[in-house]
Amino acid sequence: MTLLSESKPRILLLTTGGTITMLKSANGALQPCEDADRLIKAIPELSSLAEIEILPIVNIDSSNFTPSVWLQIAKAIFQRMKDFDGFVVAHGTDTMCYTASALSFMLQELNKPIVITGAQVPLEEIGSDGRSNLINAVRVAISDLAEVAVVFGSQIIRGTRAKKMSAFDMQAFVSVNDNPLGKIGLSIKYDDSAHLRSKKKPLLRPFLNSNVAMIPVYPGIKPEIIEYLAKTHSGIIIEGYGAGNLPTDENINLIPAIKSAIERKVPVVVCTQCILGSTEMELYQVGRAALDVGAIPAMDMTPETAMVKLMWVLGQTDDIESIDSMMQKCFVGELHEVK
Repeated sequence: MTLLSESKPRILLLTTGGTITMLKSANGALQPCEDADRLIKAIPELSSLAEIEILPIVNIDSSNFTPSVWLQIAKAIFQRMKDFDGFVVAHGTDTMCYTASALSFMLQELNKPIVITGAQVPLEEIGSDGRSNLINAVRVAISDLAEVAVVFGSQIIRGTRAKKMSAFDMQAFVSVNDNPLGKIGLSIKYDDSAHLRSKKKPLLRPFLNSNVAMIPVYPGIKPEIIEYLAKTHSGIIIEGYGAGNLPTDENINLIPAIKSAIERKVPVVVCTQCILGSTEMELYQVGRAALDVGAIPAMDMTPETAMVKLMWVLGQTDDIESIDSMMQKCFVGELHEVK
């Protein structure tokens, strides 16, 4: 591993308002820490690992994130890519997987790590996981990894495969439909699939059309909902049942509405509501019917990743055939392509 300095590696910590970098103010209220010295005093182990510089991006609850914040983070990292050995993004847990996917698509051909982490419990509260998560995030950021990853608990998860599974457990995130990139214990051990540092030249691909809607199917869903979304949005993600199955019977038949949307050049992508597994829409007639009118299978992408990817693809083209092809192509480990 080649670092910028022969002494300590340089890490840029980008803060976004998540609880992980919050410390108590004079009145006892929690607020994001923008003072690197104070943060390092709170977690002195950080100074032994790396030279840390803090860059505040936003100071909001991650529930209030919009795609414009993803762009801010991506551009801030890309502009400083040559100045640091790795990057850590401190983030609220609620929308972390969306941001991780967005950074994965917008920052490609990476030659160093971009690590996203957060906490279930604020730093200065008893039992906080923020301390260990931030230390581990920096450990990964100075390691040989060279891709976007979520670090939480003992897991290192590819940015496009992360999903929040618990609002309670300290191991809140899991890797969906793929092995974790690595595990953190006494040392860091990476899976063979992990991309490592190289001489690649990073690319910024900040293409986004955020006018995408996502809706789950449910018993009794009305086709008029899909019809309305097709008139107001540039793309639609439908979370189908099981293998990507959709209602097709009488007054709950979604197929005509999907066909109409696609004829309006509004792509419709179908993923599964199941945590694990892939769409296999050709398996049942209720899935094949959507395929036959042009719906795009999300295969084994999570709904969050499928949504972000569709935004990213729509930012580059409005050609329906190109969208279909790009959605089923693997760019950053987000899906297993069907051979």
